[in-house]
Amino acid sequence: MISRLPTVQSGRDGYERLAELARETAMLSASRLELDLSQVGFFAANMAAPLGAVLARVADRFNAIEVVSVPEMVEHILRKNGFLTQYRYPALDDVNRTTIPFRRLQRSDEGLFADYVERHLRGKGIPRMSEGLGKVFKKKIFEVFQNAVIHSESELGIFVCGQFFPQKQRLDLTIVDAGIGIRESVRRFLGGKMSSVDAIRWALQEGHTTKRGPQPGGLGLKFLQEFVRLNKGRIQIASRFGFYEFGDGQESFAKMAADFPGTAVTIEINTADTESYVLASEIPPESIF
Repeated sequence: MISRLPTVQSGRDGYERLAELARETAMLSASRLELDLSQVGFFAANMAAPLGAVLARVADRFNAIEVVSVPEMVEHILRKNGFLTQYRYPALDDVNRTTIPFRRLQRSDEGLFADYVERHLRGKGIPRMSEGLGKVFKKKIFEVFQNAVIHSESELGIFVCGQFFPQKQRLDLTIVDAGIGIRESVRRFLGGKMSSVDAIRWALQEGHTTKRGPQPGGLGLKFLQEFVRLNKGRIQIASRFGFYEFGDGQESFAKMAADFPGTAVTIEINTADTESYVLASEIPPESIF
């Protein structure tokens, strides 16, 4: 079959378009998908992660995938971050070092993800942080990965990708699983029916987690939420029919027009932020007065 993908931005519209691709290809098995990108005017580089998750489901049903008619600018960015190299396109050196490369990791690859964050976020315009806060910041991003490992039941792995936009002064990092979605996880835990939007709303409340056992769980976003509030950044979550966004001090929940399989979390950092950040515990008491 041939599927034509339109422009994909990092937001609800972009996830709805990828969800529509998932719906179109849901019954395709032991066949061939030709993904035509000729109509893509812009493709947000971090959205390679959710696209990778959707196509992994297609490939898992013994389908061959070919990506064709890629506009030059889109091809350049998706070769630089390594996404198109899966589909026989040659790699392209990222001379400006603005990409955060596309990676598909297994649920057991926690060490590899930690190395990925340490290596690829360095030098990408993240605001100045104390050593202690820097460690906590990376730990909280790692917790988003751990959440995908613990809650998603994704047999196809975890997908990550990002992009540093020096002119727009922002850094986007997206982490995606191809699992059961927040709605199903919360339904199993609480029992009964719940919409995708309400499930995301429940999961974001402090202390709520579907993880069983003595160790704390949850989406791991409360610290990051507070950071992006101060930083004037953004967080987005897409899972099944639910979409959540926190930015500009406001949060919004919306129902999506199509079912995005799995869960995607995007953290957007405002790299124009000139503030320096420290943990409250690192501030000497005498400096408060």
